[in-house]
Amino acid sequence: MLKKIIVNLALITAFSSMTSSTTVFADSTSTDMSQNASLGSDSTTESTSESSLSTEATITSPEQTIESSQSDQEGTTTSPSPLYNNEDELRKQFETDSRNQVLSFEEYKSFIETLASLSPSPSQYTAPEVRSLFKASNQRDQIVAEAKKHIGKPYTQNYPDRLGPNKFDCSGLSRYVFLQVTGKNIGDWTVPQEKSGTKVNISKANISQLEPGDLLFWGSSGATYHVAIYIGNEQYIHAPNFDTNVEQSPIWWSAFPPSFALKMNLGNSNPQGNPINDGSYVTITQKGYNLFSSFNWAKKNTSDKLLTNTYQAKYRYNHSNGDTYYSLYDSKGTWQGYINAKAVKKVDGKQGLWLYNNEFVTVTKKDSTIWGNINDFSAKKGNTNSLYQKTYHAQGKYNHFSGEVFYSLYDNKNVWIGYVNKKDVAKADGKQGIWMRNNEYVTITKKDYTIWGNINDFSAKKGSTNSLYQKTYHAQGRYNHFSEEVYYSLYDNTQKWIGYVNKTGVSIKH
Repeated sequence: MLKKIIVNLALITAFSSMTSSTTVFADSTSTDMSQNASLGSDSTTESTSESSLSTEATITSPEQTIESSQSDQEGTTTSPSPLYNNEDELRKQFETDSRNQVLSFEEYKSFIETLASLSPSPSQYTAPEVRSLFKASNQRDQIVAEAKKHIGKPYTQNYPDRLGPNKFDCSGLSRYVFLQVTGKNIGDWTVPQEKSGTKVNISKANISQLEPGDLLFWGSSGATYHVAIYIGNEQYIHAPNFDTNVEQSPIWWSAFPPSFALKMNLGNSNPQGNPINDGSYVTITQKGYNLFSSFNWAKKNTSDKLLTNTYQAKYRYNHSNGDTYYSLYDSKGTWQGYINAKAVKKVDGKQGLWLYNNEFVTVTKKDSTIWGNINDFSAKKGNTNSLYQKTYHAQGKYNHFSGEVFYSLYDNKNVWIGYVNKKDVAKADGKQGIWMRNNEYVTITKKDYTIWGNINDFSAKKGSTNSLYQKTYHAQGRYNHFSEEVYYSLYDNTQKWIGYVNKTGVSIKH
């Protein structure tokens, strides 16, 4: 019959020197290696409220600070209650335990007795209460909260029960928790789980390098036999052994120290990281990108629908996937969503990005401002009275943050006129400008003028004014051409269209 023991130096040495090189699993069965558990329906999701993004959310933890003295945690343990009537029963258990691949029987015996001698952390909550209490907004908090939900659930090595959600072994618990929170399968047993983060050596002196959500391992690399989820405050949650339940425990530095730890690539926040104040202005330049309402990738809009619009990127996020995302707002402060930085281009100010336009427009409004600056509207170049009904080349345009569109206008000598609001002009089909109602009668007074069929590029001639000389026609419309010439569109008394004639070749009949 096993005697009750107090762990001595020999046992401590046994735990710290388990260096078996056998690359087989511990705390699972060989049939588990190729299996994948599906993500459960109770997966924790991220908060999508933009108003809370600038502060890091924390959870109210149920764990109580360990009140025992340092000496209690380091070397003084309670005597274990025997789990087996005699050593033969323990040996039979050893033969069926998956950990026999990495532990000798004596090491296994010490492991069992040590776990039995260590008291778990007290908790003010029962397991059912824990399962419903915690809601967290960042991934590390979510891992802690998810692990706490399973405190009190029984240990098993039976497959597939060991993978949860109702029973666990140690690696099944860590696998399930990470799968629920991150969607990532870190491995079905301890050895592949060793590769899911960055290995670090730990001791009581440097435990502060770990963060909640990191993993603790016992055993040598490639032959680990136990894993636990670190939750901060020198405590962890694990599924210890047969005839026990998932529990929260302090790190017993002398009696049962972890062999090493893994720094998990989680950061202090969600995978997107903490919000970074940005405030820059960006114009959407690429199609085929989604705007997301959360970093759970819920689609809110597409860049195709907002292409060339300008927004303020109040915040940016450097996501763990390697991409940067902007949190976009319009001029009314309405949140548009998160968009990949690859879909936008940063601009110098509120005017947005210069967009190639190459259109001809005719100014149709008086008393509107011609701007020399549309970032902060600090410079005026005049008003549209001097440009009224004239045609200009809108070489570029800006989809302003305000929601307005401004054309950058040039005359026929390529002299820059300034920025004019799109509302103050009308787009023409070409250099001829827009058709303007005229309703005048004119008499042809000049010979050898061309009668044009096209005054955009003057590619079609209909004859000359010689055949029309001193005849009167109805000028139903006129065009103030980009060249600064004016052309009448002439009709005869049968409403037959004659063509376009330069205003200088006619006189108005009064």
